[in-house]
Amino acid sequence: MFTLLPRVGVELPCGAGTLRFGMSEREAQWSVSTLADVREGWVCGWGWTFEARYGDLTISACGGGLPGEPGLEEIGFGRQGDPVPATPGDVPVVWHDIDLFGYPIPEVEEALAAFHPHPELPLQELGLRLDRPVVTAGPPGAAPRHPATEPRYLVAARLSHPARHRSPVR
Repeated sequence: MFTLLPRVGVELPCGAGTLRFGMSEREAQWSVSTLADVREGWVCGWGWTFEARYGDLTISACGGGLPGEPGLEEIGFGRQGDPVPATPGDVPVVWHDIDLFGYPIPEVEEALAAFHPHPELPLQELGLRLDRPVVTAGPPGAAPRHPATEPRYLVAARLSHPARHRSPVR
């Protein structure tokens, strides 16, 4: 289980430690490499990035995007496979005891609303961003999608370093 820790980072499964915001690229890669093979990447706007696969997840880490902040700034989790997940995730990614990929979107949203520690703030201001699947109409002439085939699960979650979002909570 990956446990998202607002303003801190992510507690890794299997006793692999904590991926902390501000870590150097080398420290972050070392932490994740205890779980999976790390592959360097490139994303515009970041000084460094890497990815690893664990179960049905792609873990991404980015840093060096803010002036004077060379360390880890964003940790992402994306579901692998079909771009519109119709089943729960294999590996729990947890925010305050809520498995973000383990339940249909409406249930996750309801649980987040009930538990949200600061309901006056959007989750983005606490550093969490959730991505729903994008549903397209399909090729011209294709039959319309039936509601039962609509995507039911989140496709990605990202946790950001406090410097990347407003932090008015004291």
